[in-house]
Amino acid sequence: MLRIVSAVVALALGWSGAAMAGDLGPRVTAAFTPLLTTTELVAGANRFAFVLFRQGSLLADADVAVRTYDVSDENAELVAVTPAVYHALEVIEQDRHVHIHPDGTRHLHGAASDVRGIYVAQLVLERPGPWGLEIVARHGDGIVDAARLRVHALPATRSPQPGTPAPRSRNLIASDVSDLRQIDTSDPPDPRLHQTRIADAIRQGRPHVVVFATPKFCTSRVCGPVLDVVRSLIPAYAKRVAFVHQEIWQPGGMERLAPTVEEWNLRSEPWTFVVDGAGIVRARFEGVMTRRELEAALQQVLRAK
Repeated sequence: MLRIVSAVVALALGWSGAAMAGDLGPRVTAAFTPLLTTTELVAGANRFAFVLFRQGSLLADADVAVRTYDVSDENAELVAVTPAVYHALEVIEQDRHVHIHPDGTRHLHGAASDVRGIYVAQLVLERPGPWGLEIVARHGDGIVDAARLRVHALPATRSPQPGTPAPRSRNLIASDVSDLRQIDTSDPPDPRLHQTRIADAIRQGRPHVVVFATPKFCTSRVCGPVLDVVRSLIPAYAKRVAFVHQEIWQPGGMERLAPTVEEWNLRSEPWTFVVDGAGIVRARFEGVMTRRELEAALQQVLRAK
């Protein structure tokens, strides 16, 4: 069963006994809340992304670290302190989401965006099982806050991980449907993202970016910005790279998962994958990512050709 939640409120979930190590001297407070955009963590390296709220407002550009605790024993042990870097979303202007139309025109959405940037830490969890995390932030007013949460590392990823073959999916494309809105809930739908089957891109030896998102039915509320990050790269890379958008659900509502989503074994949305010409996944992003992150992964694939 797909859990379509990407922004999960992560409060202090009851792992006790962990000393608050380090020089910052943080305090756990209910006014300081991380929202995770990463729901799938595994034993090994992870891109751990989150948004921070303090007193109901987004906290940007703070000095943030993630402390990792081994909680397998009765006493939690601090094993790592990892910096978390703030990345501003390039598709946000004046605190509003910039929607990019297929013809390249841009307009600002009327409502303020929920997410204007994300913190990303490269988190290493050495074994499967439970871990304690403490997100510590020092921000402009000199206050240091912290929030604790418990996470569980899987033995292996459910979805395709870097270094493994991408499923040879035969996703529906524009020529398969009478109305593009059947396979794209964007407003308006973008035909540029529905010209290539994943299986055909692999057969042709063509690198590709696959974004799984459902703007109309998105429960994480970040599918639109993620799609616009992908769209922003099309003018510069479309001659060398195929760009594919796959809806989460089959046409008609939130009743049946699209076959391609099942083949990729996704449990949340949105997801974005960078696949090389040999059909090997080289990068993956769950939830929000920035153009800078996605373009760096894409350029690495193109340099390796």
